[in-house]
Amino acid sequence: MKRFLFPTCAVCTLLLTLILSACDSQVEPSQPIQQTTEEQEAVTNDFTLVKACIGKQEEDANSLLIQQGYDEEKTEMYYRKYHKTDNGVTKEVHVLAPTYASMVVKNNDYTIIKSVFKQWIQELRASKAYSKLVRSSYSLSVGMGNGIRTFSTPEALFAALDTITSTESVSASFYGNDIYANNYELVLDSYLKGVFMDINNLRAGKPSDDFTESDLKESDLQKDILISKVDYLTFRYKGFYAVNVSDKTNNEDLIPITSEYMSPCDFGFIKLYYRDKTNLLLDGTIVWSGCGALSFPESFRAGLPEKEAIPFPGVERFARLSKDGQYVASADEWEMKHIWQSVSYQKEFQYYYGNSNKKVAVYLYAPSVGLFDPYSAYYLVFVEQQ
Repeated sequence: MKRFLFPTCAVCTLLLTLILSACDSQVEPSQPIQQTTEEQEAVTNDFTLVKACIGKQEEDANSLLIQQGYDEEKTEMYYRKYHKTDNGVTKEVHVLAPTYASMVVKNNDYTIIKSVFKQWIQELRASKAYSKLVRSSYSLSVGMGNGIRTFSTPEALFAALDTITSTESVSASFYGNDIYANNYELVLDSYLKGVFMDINNLRAGKPSDDFTESDLKESDLQKDILISKVDYLTFRYKGFYAVNVSDKTNNEDLIPITSEYMSPCDFGFIKLYYRDKTNLLLDGTIVWSGCGALSFPESFRAGLPEKEAIPFPGVERFARLSKDGQYVASADEWEMKHIWQSVSYQKEFQYYYGNSNKKVAVYLYAPSVGLFDPYSAYYLVFVEQQ
């Protein structure tokens, strides 16, 4: 007769450990995360010249401008100043490497500065930067106290600009930023008799905080709440945090988020909870004319990006939280679409969202207020699975 040998308790423990270890293995083998990097563009005009100065060290930017025919002016200012005259129009360039560069044209002839403004807008549109914009706005004001008109295209702005007969107080502008955190500002100001191009990126020259390798584990998909982080300025994905909560409820379409908020007259804070204070979801300080910090979640991980995203479900699937953590009446569709574009490619978000019957909650954490700092702000996106 054959004897069937049953494992000892020690062997059982070992087998159980191996099984649990296997369950906690990564959903897929760790793999590189391909991040889009900014493609440098050849210098062919005013816009691409100013743009090329961003990210360059001081002497490299100096060499570029000298090569383009600019003369450096000796100045006691903290930035370097250059000038060049083309066809009777003098262009002045200011550089504070590696984060800031600008060009200024001053002229008493309004038709000249209007022509330069249009030229710069057209150069921006023809550049590689234009297709990478995530925010953009065109505006025009004429006279004092007459309000500001906004436009969705440069053609509409130009058409309105060309109808103006009195040029005593005309201000036309473009503002925008791209997925690489470059900020663009082009302004025509008839009162100052000039046109101004400013480009800045406070992250230029600093190490990237983009994730380079996936790290999602099976156990990350078995918790109650997924918290995703999305950069405010660029809408780029900045990781996830998963947490369990007690006393879950499934009889509502909103995640039962409650809040504790102190307005930052100088120093304030925001705390978000699931139902009550036993379930912390967010804890961060807010500083007036300074910068607070998030203490919970204490860190975010890369997760796993997929090749295909979930189609946008409509703005009705979102619930926006106000600055003090209260649900507001509606969410902004443009904003939610950009956030969705970021999170919906992530395997962890797809899993939680696919197992949820509640709206996705979105909170904009702005640790620096008074003068809002777009570089330090980010969205926190909450999904509760059943």
